[in-house]
Amino acid sequence: MKLTIEVINDRLKAAKIGVKVEARGDRLSLRATLPPKPGSNKTKPYQQYLALGIYANPAGLQRAEAEAKIIGGLLARGEFDWSRYQVLEQEKGSGEWGGWIDKLRADYFAQKGDTPNTQFTWKNDYEAAFKNLRGEATSTSLIAAATSTVANSRSRKRTCEKLQTLAELAGIKVDLKPYIGNYGNAQTKPRQIPTDDEIIQVRSLFDNSPNWQWAYGVMASYGLRDHEIFFCEISPIPPHTCYVREGKTGERTCYPLHPDWAAEWQLWENKKPNCTGKMYRDYGQRVSRTFDRKNVPFNAYDLRHAYCIRGSVRYKLPVVTMASWAGHSPVVHYQTYNRWISEVEHARAFEELRNQVSLETPKFIN
Repeated sequence: MKLTIEVINDRLKAAKIGVKVEARGDRLSLRATLPPKPGSNKTKPYQQYLALGIYANPAGLQRAEAEAKIIGGLLARGEFDWSRYQVLEQEKGSGEWGGWIDKLRADYFAQKGDTPNTQFTWKNDYEAAFKNLRGEATSTSLIAAATSTVANSRSRKRTCEKLQTLAELAGIKVDLKPYIGNYGNAQTKPRQIPTDDEIIQVRSLFDNSPNWQWAYGVMASYGLRDHEIFFCEISPIPPHTCYVREGKTGERTCYPLHPDWAAEWQLWENKKPNCTGKMYRDYGQRVSRTFDRKNVPFNAYDLRHAYCIRGSVRYKLPVVTMASWAGHSPVVHYQTYNRWISEVEHARAFEELRNQVSLETPKFIN
């Protein structure tokens, strides 16, 4: 006799097991009168599904029947415990990974828009993270895909982050953070952040290129990412607010540090270099090439780091405010930018603190 769901359920009914096998999509579940799940507001047993996460094929049908008999026995003895089966439900999704990846891709482009930049990000960040993901949607396959990358690497960190996003979409309970390892900003090569005097001196390298001198001044004064200088507007009215219209992290508003630079260099005069590109990195590459050609002794991004440190140390702006102006999170500000505060800045901050304490400490006369 061919094994079917109907045949199995007839046998379970005849044995008075009290559990049925049902197909839900291409997967099998059990249905029975089960106790309320932990945390439920229900107090009495009621009809519920219990997902097995197995395919509706001959082997799956045999396993489902065996599982139904086990659960029927536990229910009869009053020993059924949701803890085991909830773990199974949380660790297994429905279907294979291909369907969930397609859904995440659709959601990604629906939210971010379909542009050359988003296409590049999807291919290089998401697809690269999913390339070693195989088979059923389970926590085990997620961990296997994550650990297939080099330990303590940027690739491992990025893969874990994207796989975690996919797991949340599929409703699978798994924590991939422990697999990231010790890769982080501490692994990043230390930078030599230019001082304010160095920034002013280097600006003279662009004296014969007014458009690029304007771009240099904007990055120095507002801490913009290299590509953002091509998508910004600066108000001619003090405090010369800068409006970033688009970029890696979308729109934002930021202010000049130092304000005198924006005024002296007249940065509200729009002198953007004549560059085009399909993606943000195309603009960034033009900036990097120009800095190299002008023999600038530091990277364009170092101007951004100097801006963030200046805001935190010199102007004592709250981290949340400084992070908002820079277009990143407070966590990034702490982990990335404040790491490169030079000994000079530390000494300056301590000297200011010592002077303040000295003024506030009462003098005692003998």
